[in-house]
Amino acid sequence: MGSTFSPHPDIRLLRDRLTVQSKKLLLKNLEDICLESIQTCILVANLCAANASPSSEALFFRIAVSMAQILRLTSLQPGDTLVVHEVKRRIWWSLFMADCWYSSGLNLPRQIQDRERPAALPMDESIFHSLAIGKESLGGPHKLGLWAHMITLVDLFGPIQDLNRRIVQEDLEDNEIDRCAYDISQRIEDWEKTLPLDAKFNEENLREHKRRGTGGPFIALHLGFHHYSTLLYFQYLDVKRATTVDTKLYAERCKHHASSYSALLKVARSEEGLAAVYLTVGHMAVISSSVLLHTLLFDDEHRIRSARDSLNANFEALIELEQYWPALKSIINRLIEFQNMCLLSATSHTHVLSKWMLRFLIEYALPIERDTTIVDTSVTGPELQVVSIDTQRLEEQGRFTTFPTYEAKS
Repeated sequence: MGSTFSPHPDIRLLRDRLTVQSKKLLLKNLEDICLESIQTCILVANLCAANASPSSEALFFRIAVSMAQILRLTSLQPGDTLVVHEVKRRIWWSLFMADCWYSSGLNLPRQIQDRERPAALPMDESIFHSLAIGKESLGGPHKLGLWAHMITLVDLFGPIQDLNRRIVQEDLEDNEIDRCAYDISQRIEDWEKTLPLDAKFNEENLREHKRRGTGGPFIALHLGFHHYSTLLYFQYLDVKRATTVDTKLYAERCKHHASSYSALLKVARSEEGLAAVYLTVGHMAVISSSVLLHTLLFDDEHRIRSARDSLNANFEALIELEQYWPALKSIINRLIEFQNMCLLSATSHTHVLSKWMLRFLIEYALPIERDTTIVDTSVTGPELQVVSIDTQRLEEQGRFTTFPTYEAKS
């Protein structure tokens, strides 16, 4: 995993060989069910994700979850020190978060049930790192850290994805969708309101976390907040949907959070000590970009420039992240395909937020198929060729982007 970020090209080239060897060693001792085996499964799963192998990622995560369940990791065992108990808790919550992500990407049922959760969230990172190995009790309050707040935020990911999946798979009435969206939106607002003062996003906290060495996790927490909010409100971009005060508000919130994600990612890339370079940052940037593309193509003239600037900033981040994560190439290609679908709607002035577009959000690890409700199926060939797209007109309006950096690179 470390070779990925090495400044030395010869060390970076070792990644594939080391990954293969890691898998061999793990599989050779797979029946050794212990904490170290679970941790190794987690690392190997992340390496699989980085190399665009979502099925293998899911397999190793599921093995890790099964091991954790066999070991009853959430139960305090006789002889466990405070450090061991906290390590077990952190491993379990790592698996909980992973279970939410990889299961969504492959449209698989989540493996971890609510009843299996530990009683407590992880403690503050600085306290955990300062614990003596043999310490038996904390001797003070169980203060929560940034990772604990990330877990409570990820807890909202499941309901958001479940709603989007129901919209794709069921014929839900608008009033039922609105009711569910309202309930989840209240939970998101409550989450933000109840954050401790030192975890809320503002310039002072950003500088303080940077000074402490937790600038990256602080950025990650708030990137996640904007991402989940974008996912929740994405459906309200549909111009064919009946307009109400709430639907208009939700559409504006979607655009706000997508733009805020881009702005925050730009801050993270511009300063040392705020790095956010993990793989899911790339996926979340694609979702932000899909909303920005919608704004660029369909919104008022006064928003075109800011949407284009944010879109370009996102794409620069994606190109930078691709050097670490080969899987991002296919994710970027999905964004380009999404743009093609939007262009078809833009030229015909009949943009509909189809179920295809919602699947684009929630099944990000599955192959993307073209939306036959939009595409002229009589057109054949390896590339999307639809003569009705008046790209010159869109370009003249400043509403078209060709992602030249990526095309030149590939």
